[in-house]
Amino acid sequence: MSDRSPMQLFVYAVHEDEEAAVLRAISDEALGLEWGDTEEPEPARLVLGACYGIHETPLGSSDDLATALQEQAPTAVFKLWQDPHWSGADGHLVAHVPGVGTYETGCTAEGAPHTDVADLIKQLSAVPAGTTVQDWLAGAGDQVLGVTVLAALEPYEKSRR
Repeated sequence: MSDRSPMQLFVYAVHEDEEAAVLRAISDEALGLEWGDTEEPEPARLVLGACYGIHETPLGSSDDLATALQEQAPTAVFKLWQDPHWSGADGHLVAHVPGVGTYETGCTAEGAPHTDVADLIKQLSAVPAGTTVQDWLAGAGDQVLGVTVLAALEPYEKSRR
């Protein structure tokens, strides 16, 4: 079993004053991250919507990079994930939209969120009688499923396809 796995990052938006901070965070926290389709080892400008990835980075690198981006470039809208490190395990997804929030969960190697079914059953079993799905999704369900953050991220992702 390896203690390393691939990681991908998409930065969809950031205030121009913080572009250098994003590049610095990528360089400092994800040494070896490939810079999308550019020929340069490290671009002078950030390419919004480009996939920056690395084939092998230590497990936990996604936590470090997400924290650095939030601290050093608070206006950055991003999604990053680190692939599962072995078959059957979850990867780690972090989606962040300033003013909306951050959603963290397990994920596939493609960055698709995973929700632990046993945890979901436990959460749903604790919902008070009479609670509507809409009410649950506006509260505890939003934390479990990331509805608000993922919905806020969707227009950014669609505009880059």
